[in-house]
Amino acid sequence: MKQKKILSTIGTVFFTILCFIWVLPVLIVLMDSFKSRMFISLEPFAFPTDQTFVGLENYVQAIDYYGFLDAVGWTVFITVGSVFVILLCCSMCAWFITRVANRFTRGVYLLCVLSMVVPFQMVMFTLSLVADRLGLSTPWGIGAGLAVFMFCGFVKSIPIEIEEAALIDGCSPIRTFFSVVLPIMKPTYISVGILQTMWIWNDFLLPYLVLDT
Repeated sequence: MKQKKILSTIGTVFFTILCFIWVLPVLIVLMDSFKSRMFISLEPFAFPTDQTFVGLENYVQAIDYYGFLDAVGWTVFITVGSVFVILLCCSMCAWFITRVANRFTRGVYLLCVLSMVVPFQMVMFTLSLVADRLGLSTPWGIGAGLAVFMFCGFVKSIPIEIEEAALIDGCSPIRTFFSVVLPIMKPTYISVGILQTMWIWNDFLLPYLVLDT
């Protein structure tokens, strides 16, 4: 009992320190946001003083001059819209690929898997350059190979007899998907939605903002 208490205390201390390490950069950025731009570079880790403190001036400038609220609005719109389209289209694509086994569907599946092999960071600048020259530099060209791969794996675990019963009862393929298959796939929808949101933020929106500036 005593040993468990000691281990519990050590674990609590360890994870408290780890949490502080993770939160520290956020606190430093928040602290620097109240300094003038010059002192952010010169004294990034120092607390604001009477000389360096500028109040909410940086926030006002970000909203009025840099269009921060517009950027946040477009970010939310792009993220929510992209994830919704990816979830709907990729789940239907995965269902079709899994249930209709032919050369075409196997080829599409292999292309989706192949898109996961090369990290996006390796081709980010090339794709951005090509997209700019072709006028396709929009957020709607986001790939979804991972989503198709995960949905295919889950659809394979769904008994096909359930879908056959729905077809016998008179359901069309579209209604079978939305009334039978989609509710069963809710756990995968949640997992894929979280992963796609993180992927869009890390691999698309942040590099796009860096390239834009």
